[in-house]
Amino acid sequence: MKYLGGKTRIAKEILPIILADRKEGQYFVEPFCGGCNVTANVSGNRIANDYNEYLIAMFVGLLSGENYPEHIERELYNDVRGCFRSGSDKYDLGFMGWVGFMASYRGKFFGGYAGTTMSKGKPYDYIAEAVRGVMRQIPKLRGVEFRTGNYKNLLIPDESIIYCDPPYMGTTGYSDGINHDEFWQWCRERVYDGHKVYISEYQAPDDFITIWEKPIQNCISLDKKATERLFIYKGQF
Repeated sequence: MKYLGGKTRIAKEILPIILADRKEGQYFVEPFCGGCNVTANVSGNRIANDYNEYLIAMFVGLLSGENYPEHIERELYNDVRGCFRSGSDKYDLGFMGWVGFMASYRGKFFGGYAGTTMSKGKPYDYIAEAVRGVMRQIPKLRGVEFRTGNYKNLLIPDESIIYCDPPYMGTTGYSDGINHDEFWQWCRERVYDGHKVYISEYQAPDDFITIWEKPIQNCISLDKKATERLFIYKGQF
């Protein structure tokens, strides 16, 4: 799924590291699942959580057989966005999530209608590509336990593998920011609780170490590259 900050490009590189010592039955938990581009490439017991209730409702709806429209005209997009902003219950949460993510530029929830754009001199149907992408993912998400809410309130099974892809410090484009000091402390505490915690970020506090890194084209500023890193807490081993 196209999603702001999604990990489609690096999932195949970081998952062998994260899952190297996974035990049978051990849970894989994503507190910031976003477009589920990582969770979709993991098998077994999985929990996917996100603060955006519209996103989670969309995935639950799709897995339940909801048939959301493949074509989303600007008029519908504007109407649903207006209902979202006003708090109207004209549309259900899953439908609003579908329209807000599938038809928005670069997958930013109601961040501007995408429609058809020009790419390399040819028309590119952004919405159709987004729809195809998420529908390819749905079969791989069957069996996932979806939850929504603040990551700090997430109930995590004992000795889980936790992969965190939070809103990055110093970046723009996300509506739900987090307190990064609190987040890193939460990661430390989960390690103390017996979990294995892996974090995707550009930078981390001194007591976290880099176990993987790669320069990646920035999804927000396409003319820039940033080094994606995978961190673990020093006390994890």
